[in-house]
Amino acid sequence: MSALTLNNISYCYVGAEKAVINHIFYAFEIGRLYCITGASGEGKTTLLSLIAGLDLCSSGRIYWEDQDIAMINRDEYRSKKVGVVFQNYHLLQNATAVENLVLSMNIAGRQGKETTKTAYAILKKVGIEQEKADRKILKLSGGEQQRVAIARAVANGSPILLADEPTGNLDADNERAIMDIFKKLAHKENKCVIVVTHSKRVASEADEVLKLKNGELHIETEQVKLFKRNRKMNGKCLHSNFPCGIIMIAVLS
Repeated sequence: MSALTLNNISYCYVGAEKAVINHIFYAFEIGRLYCITGASGEGKTTLLSLIAGLDLCSSGRIYWEDQDIAMINRDEYRSKKVGVVFQNYHLLQNATAVENLVLSMNIAGRQGKETTKTAYAILKKVGIEQEKADRKILKLSGGEQQRVAIARAVANGSPILLADEPTGNLDADNERAIMDIFKKLAHKENKCVIVVTHSKRVASEADEVLKLKNGELHIETEQVKLFKRNRKMNGKCLHSNFPCGIIMIAVLS
């Protein structure tokens, strides 16, 4: 089911001559994991910011279900519909892992005795047991901090999860663990998970792979899946240069 629709969206920075996002059409579905790749400066983080409602499109519309996010309360949209995970975690360093979740839940209007219990349960789902949940963030490893950041992003039941280079600071083992969490959130928790990455290895774990280039969004799923198959067979990276097609999906409004 399409839950998040980009309907002919463009975005141009003030004073810039060229749009960084240029007439993109796409429909994201609940229950699927997407990866968006592309060179630095191509607008990947800008696209996430637009989806998160942190900025508005220069033209076109973004719909959550049947609602234009530019026309609704975007503070409420961000607190209840969208969770965001950052490369550098953005956690409260002097608070514990569970306190980070509880504070986020309180801000979203979730209060009461059950909040802390729920926070512990969510942390356990991403591999943070109570002993580590009660540690200050500064006492956790990078991989553990990213798990806490993911838990915080989904603590309010947000159906959309956006992650901007979430494995960029992690080693290969933690990278795989984080991608396993994203896959479970998409396939078992029925969330729409959108990950921005430079890594082909990360992208190969997605259900759909998209590439942002020259402001346009291209399908690259088959190319990346081929990379994954060859990596398994050869035990090494294979760099391929297959052409990709531009996505043009008609949206009925």
